[in-house]
Amino acid sequence: MVERCAASRKNGAMLTEERVITRPIKQTRLEEAEPPAPIRREARPEFSVPSLLGRLLVVAVGFGLALIGRMLMMTVFLVFIGLPLFFFGLAVMQTQER
Repeated sequence: MVERCAASRKNGAMLTEERVITRPIKQTRLEEAEPPAPIRREARPEFSVPSLLGRLLVVAVGFGLALIGRMLMMTVFLVFIGLPLFFFGLAVMQTQER
């Protein structure tokens, strides 16, 4: 297979046997282009935990996820599960900061 393909090419170059026809693409001027979509100015709803007990619970869950992710990273086979879980746990712990 390799010999046949290399023999059909000229000096091993990647040239096609048939003719390739190319046509230029019409360029659109900036004045003719449609305007971009408007930017949304609405505020996104933020995740907030009002009480201290709720904050401690979210930090504990995040720490638990990060700890489980770290333990999974220590095994060579489960590193692809552990690494994202570790970073997700860190992100959960950081939701309290503003």
